[in-house]
Amino acid sequence: MKPVSPAPALPSLQARLIARGLRRLIKPRRLQPADIPMLRSLTLALTRAGIPRNLRLERINSPRGEWLWPENPRQPARRGRALLYLHGGGYICGAPRSHRALTTRLAQTLNIPVFALDYRLAPEHPFPAALDDAEAAWQWLLHRHALRADRIYLAGDSAGGGLALALLLRLKQKALPMPAAAALFSPWADLAMSGASYRENIQHCAWFMPAQVRLAARLYAGAMAMSDPFLSPLHGDLHGLPPLILHVSDSELLRDDTLALADKARQAGVMVQCKEWHGLPHAWPNFVGLMPEADLCLAETCKALATI
Repeated sequence: MKPVSPAPALPSLQARLIARGLRRLIKPRRLQPADIPMLRSLTLALTRAGIPRNLRLERINSPRGEWLWPENPRQPARRGRALLYLHGGGYICGAPRSHRALTTRLAQTLNIPVFALDYRLAPEHPFPAALDDAEAAWQWLLHRHALRADRIYLAGDSAGGGLALALLLRLKQKALPMPAAAALFSPWADLAMSGASYRENIQHCAWFMPAQVRLAARLYAGAMAMSDPFLSPLHGDLHGLPPLILHVSDSELLRDDTLALADKARQAGVMVQCKEWHGLPHAWPNFVGLMPEADLCLAETCKALATI
C-alpha cells in the first residue's frame, strides 16, 4: 500500500463554517438519555441526501438496511465486488439514510454495490446487538449473495468504524473469512477514552464534549467493561487483520483512537495507511459535496481500496 498524500495545511472555508455550526448546534447540548429521540431526528435532518440517478436504492428487511446499486450502462459495475458500510452515531443514533451522502459517493466512485446496515441502536439494544447484526450481515453477504470474502470491502465512520473493527475481531475469533480491507473514518476504537486527545482537544473538537462521548459509551456498553476488545477494539489482538485505511483529524476528541490503532496494528504486522488531517470536524467525510476535504478523503480512500 502506497503512502497517502499529506493533508492540506489549513481547513477550507467550508470546513470552518461547518465546524462553527456544529459548535453552536451540537457541542453545547448536555446530552441525557431522554434527549436521544431528538438527537436522532436532528441527525437525519442535518444529513439528508437524495439518491443519484445512476444508483438504484433497494431496501432490505433482513438484515435491515439498504443496497445502493450502480446503474451506469457505459461503465458496468465491477462484478463480484461489494462494500459493507457501518454508519456512525455513537451507537445511539444514525441510520443508512443519515449517511447516504457518503455511501452513495462510495458506490459511485468504486462502481460497486454498497450495503449500508441499519443495525440496532442503544439504549434500547445495548452491546452486543450492533455487533451481532454486523456479523449477521456479513454472513448474509457471503451466503445469500454468494460473494467471496476477499472481494468485499468493509467501511465505517466513528462508532461504525469501531463496530467494523469489532466485527473483524469476531471474525478472527471464529476463524471466519475476512474482508479484503477496511476503510475507517475517525473510528471510535476506545470506549474507555484512554487517549490524551480526550483531554487535549476539548476546545478544538467541533462536535463533542467528553461527557457526551462518555454517556454514549455507557448506554451502549451496559454492564460490560469499557476495555473489552469487542467494545474497544484498540485493546484487542490485531494480528491477522486485513489492510486498514484510516483517516482522522488532529482536532478530534477521538484523534488518539486512530493514531494508537495505527501504531498497534503496524506492530502486529497489519498493512496500514493512516492520514492525519488538520482542523476538521469529526467524521468529516459525511459532508461530501459540501466540504472539499470530504471529497478528497473519499477519493483517496476509493483509490486505495481499488488497488486491493
